[in-house]
Amino acid sequence: MRMALPLLWALSASAVLGPSWAAERNVLEFGVLVRPQTVVEGDFTAIGRRVVVDQAVACDALLLGGTIDVRAPVGEDVRAAGGDIMLESLVGGDLMAAGGNLALLRSAQVAGRAEMAGGTVLVDGRVDGALNVRARRLVLNGSVGGSVQADIETLDLGPQARVGGALRHTATAITKDSAAVVSGPLERVDQLFGDDARWSREGRRPMHAGGWPTWNAWWLMVPLSMGLLGIVTLAGVLLLAFSGFAGQAARQIEQAPWRALGVGALCLLALPALSVLLFFTLLGIPLGLVILALYPPLLLLGWLMGALFAARRLPSSAGGDEPNATAVGYGRMLVAVIALLVVGAVPVVGSWLTTATTAAGLGGCVLEWRRLLARRAESAAGAAPPVNRL
Repeated sequence: MRMALPLLWALSASAVLGPSWAAERNVLEFGVLVRPQTVVEGDFTAIGRRVVVDQAVACDALLLGGTIDVRAPVGEDVRAAGGDIMLESLVGGDLMAAGGNLALLRSAQVAGRAEMAGGTVLVDGRVDGALNVRARRLVLNGSVGGSVQADIETLDLGPQARVGGALRHTATAITKDSAAVVSGPLERVDQLFGDDARWSREGRRPMHAGGWPTWNAWWLMVPLSMGLLGIVTLAGVLLLAFSGFAGQAARQIEQAPWRALGVGALCLLALPALSVLLFFTLLGIPLGLVILALYPPLLLLGWLMGALFAARRLPSSAGGDEPNATAVGYGRMLVAVIALLVVGAVPVVGSWLTTATTAAGLGGCVLEWRRLLARRAESAAGAAPPVNRL
């Protein structure tokens, strides 16, 4: 895991650009460490390895990062997704947060409702509206003005817990301090969030039923969390199961390297920007979460494709490879992967090289997909029967 997280964020576009844009009163920032320089009079959007909001934000805040710490007041809604999320200030609107560990500290206050999803959710502060939680464990030791619905495994109610309405949960293990107060019924149910009336009228289930969309693609990151062993295993899977496509994508990089690099860089920037825009629309939030979930696996795919391109440039011990051959030996791929990981650990230069490798790999995949789609369209057009015109 110590290797995986730096690699993921080095692969992101923030490692290359790290800029800040301001449109009228709104501020958009990318970088390794992102924090507003002054008070933000409009919306604040931040994407980075670590995001710290220590200046007041007048309107909405959209925060994506490995670690997110909101220390200053936000006038309206907060939407956050990351590894560890901490809130220790006032949120004037609603809170929607998804991550590994989420904490509303004692000084935190959410004026509206709170939607939280993660591994462990700590509510030590105050939520004036309703609280909906999807997590493995919920620790509630603060005040909730409305009702609480918690799709969880473990529920801990501390001595400072105050719930103004009902508390419905799915926990199989519950610990309740004698000083905790729940004004409404404390009820255990088998299922939550599966019978939303807004969706049942349309005869379909909400996208987040049974788990938020972000969780559905993260299984792809499990091998990466294993470090070098996971990466070389994925490299072997790429060569074994997708050798044809991977080889042709690497050839696309060889034939048009600058084009592949440009297309890949555009993808690195366009996908996060698209997810950011979708977060500001109610119907687009699930799709934005899906794009956000797929982004790290796409980065890993691009990096592996870039490593395959590098492996094709290495001399073969057999010396008999044809220049146009798509097959690459696992030994050369292993050497390329280890070499890129070692060079990627070098400060500054490593981040540039890793990002360029990822961009070229993604560009090669896009160009190859485009070629396959064009060939399929040509085949379909050739197979179509002639049209008789009078």
